[in-house]
Amino acid sequence: MLDEANAYERGMDDDLTFQTVRELAGTAYMAGRSAPPTAVEIEAVAKKLLWWDMEADWEDVMPSDDCFWTLAEPEMRASYLRGARIMLEIARKAVTE
Repeated sequence: MLDEANAYERGMDDDLTFQTVRELAGTAYMAGRSAPPTAVEIEAVAKKLLWWDMEADWEDVMPSDDCFWTLAEPEMRASYLRGARIMLEIARKAVTE
């Protein structure tokens, strides 16, 4: 986060101090933490949940979460996406309270 803030600072006016950049970075971080989950975050959690559910069926080489996600029926993916969205919203709510 600070690396991104420092890169942002290099593109700004010279009158920005390190403290100003830290404040901007902190504000951006808090805004991101309280924002609704993104589609990318939701899908990543859904893929991992599906992978965990399939894990018990494999003994040797475990396929990737992308493999299971690709093979899953659309209704199954939709169900995992709903569950992931709910979990992420609960986590975000806990962070902001």
